[in-house]
Amino acid sequence: MKEQPKKEMHYGKEVWVNPTTESLRRSECLCLNCDNLKPGQSDNCHIAQSLYQICVTENIALAVTRCPLFKPK
Repeated sequence: MKEQPKKEMHYGKEVWVNPTTESLRRSECLCLNCDNLKPGQSDNCHIAQSLYQICVTENIALAVTRCPLFKPK
């Protein structure tokens, strides 16, 4: 790892964070840059929705780097 993980508060809980990948997550995650991501809509990507549910339940964040359904915005 380039930087050592550090503890931060997210959604009211203390979690470990990798500063290197956390800073890239929003700009580089396929889900967050995909036209199929439509939170709260019936045609939201089922893969993104499943991953989101895991993130909420486990208080984690993911950066998706591979996806068969990616559609550029």
